[in-house]
Amino acid sequence: MLLPFLSECPSCNLAFLLDASSKSTNDWQNILNFVNNLVTRFNINQNCVRVAVIRYALSADVSIPLNRFNDVNSLRAGINSLTIIGGGSNLATALQVLRLQVFASFASNVVRPGATLVAGIVTDRLTCSSQITTEAANLRNGMRVHIVGVAITETRRVDTGCLRGLVTPNQYAESATYNQLNRYVGQVGGFLCVSTAPRPSRMCL
Repeated sequence: MLLPFLSECPSCNLAFLLDASSKSTNDWQNILNFVNNLVTRFNINQNCVRVAVIRYALSADVSIPLNRFNDVNSLRAGINSLTIIGGGSNLATALQVLRLQVFASFASNVVRPGATLVAGIVTDRLTCSSQITTEAANLRNGMRVHIVGVAITETRRVDTGCLRGLVTPNQYAESATYNQLNRYVGQVGGFLCVSTAPRPSRMCL
């Protein structure tokens, strides 16, 4: 039986961009736990919410493609298996991979026509550049991607003003520490695939 907030069935493609630059194993696990708690809010299957994960440091890869997992339990296991890349951080690489691979028009068999496109950036290290701002603008304006940002400011390495400027207006949250991330699951979950917010129960057909 689906919980009320899982009964909604939007056509939504959700991609998480996770900053996998150097950090402790415990800090990385807190990030993964946060994302896993977020995905439990959604009806994960190929007809409703599809989820991809891009890990990035100085380079980026599609760790979980949109069409890999069809249920929340296997998705959570896949997310929990992800490892740190290490090194520096360049969000531009992840935004490029999102635009050219995950949400690309040639992947129409995966990116369903008319589906909402949502990107959730989770970062603890960000230095702004014209490349980053241009990539984000291309996604927001050219592809109509809804961008949500989550900053972890414990490292004091995040240009929060830059991140606020990259995301869709007001779609931003900020955690002072890694272990406080889960306090923001409700807030951030309300930004992602918003039609899955709690409503009277309706089964997904």
